[in-house]
Amino acid sequence: MIKAISFLITALINSGIGAAWFFMLLLTLNGFTGANAEPGLILFVVWAVLTAIVAGVLGFLSAGYLTEKRSFTPALAAFAAIIIFVIVGAASNFIGFLAAVILTSAMR
Repeated sequence: MIKAISFLITALINSGIGAAWFFMLLLTLNGFTGANAEPGLILFVVWAVLTAIVAGVLGFLSAGYLTEKRSFTPALAAFAAIIIFVIVGAASNFIGFLAAVILTSAMR
């Protein structure tokens, strides 16, 4: 049960971070036409969705690992997994943001 909670919380928080970065991307690409900005926007949306899913799965697996192999309490294992993979997901979303900006600039 604690692993599922870890997955859900991690995926939801990373989805929120991805949505915030998406709006920052919209502001960044303000001067581009729709045809020029579209590849970057699509890249970032796919990147953010994959980041949320992968971070959630890794949070799920690491919560189980910490509980079973390292004898953490379930609450501490879930908390550690959530914190770690939210930070990793936020960094990944930032990299996706930069990749989308670079792709859009290169398409111009």
